[in-house]
Amino acid sequence: MATVFYDKAAVEVTHNGVSEQLLATDCSLSFSNAQAPLYAIGSKGTLGQFPAGARQGDLSFSFLTTITGTYFGVNGNIINSLASGVKAAASNTSEVSGVEIKFAGVSGSGYLNSYGVGVQSNSVSSSSCGFTFFGSGTQLPMSGRLDDFAGQTIQTGKLATGVVHGRYTNLDNFATSITAGDSAANVFGADYSISFNHNPVYKVGQEFPMTCLYTNAQETLGITEDVFQSGLAFDPAASNLTLTLSGLGGSPAGTSMGIGLSGVKQVSTAMSAGMDDIVRTQKNLTAVY
Repeated sequence: MATVFYDKAAVEVTHNGVSEQLLATDCSLSFSNAQAPLYAIGSKGTLGQFPAGARQGDLSFSFLTTITGTYFGVNGNIINSLASGVKAAASNTSEVSGVEIKFAGVSGSGYLNSYGVGVQSNSVSSSSCGFTFFGSGTQLPMSGRLDDFAGQTIQTGKLATGVVHGRYTNLDNFATSITAGDSAANVFGADYSISFNHNPVYKVGQEFPMTCLYTNAQETLGITEDVFQSGLAFDPAASNLTLTLSGLGGSPAGTSMGIGLSGVKQVSTAMSAGMDDIVRTQKNLTAVY
């Protein structure tokens, strides 16, 4: 099939036998084959182009933040569960397996590079993530051809109450409180992101890695509010916090998604003013693993 329309190009992620079709709003896929020229004295010009590294692919997509169930003990969606598991693996330098991703007839085994979630007042929350496809052993990083999604199309009506929304999300646990002025902040939004570093292990005589290790991770949470903390401690105390996101209809059992942050420290604060608006402030919290 030469032409595939967007409504036939679903994104499906499978991890340890569990699959979820995500409400993606865009998706980009690329494949690269690194080549480098070789030169030698006594010969003018290049001897040719030769492989300078293994072939690999990259995939990234944005999707509506949904709470569709509990995956491997973590409530939310399969990407949130995967990020939580990889974060634990990174802190232990653990060997991990890739996840299978299907998009418009092409599939591959990918490793999570990044994950982000944003929530603002009176708005639907959106998320994003990125993967690298390394392949494994003799398995290509990706395979297939452009074609319609071969599977059951998602029943969007069933997800109506599972879409995260700013109206039903409470972020008061992240508000700045200044005792001297008896001021407690109002929180207007939050932007969370985490990035992972991984180390594919290659052996002689094989193009694709035999295994992959996650080595470390760093997460950042930016909070927009209306209280400015003018001074930051040189070595602030670390905190363990949970970012709780709720779906449409409030937060009865099973409709909240939690993102835990361990050893968080505040690293910056700022304030800005625009026409016809209140003065807004921003603070950035980070955690490393």
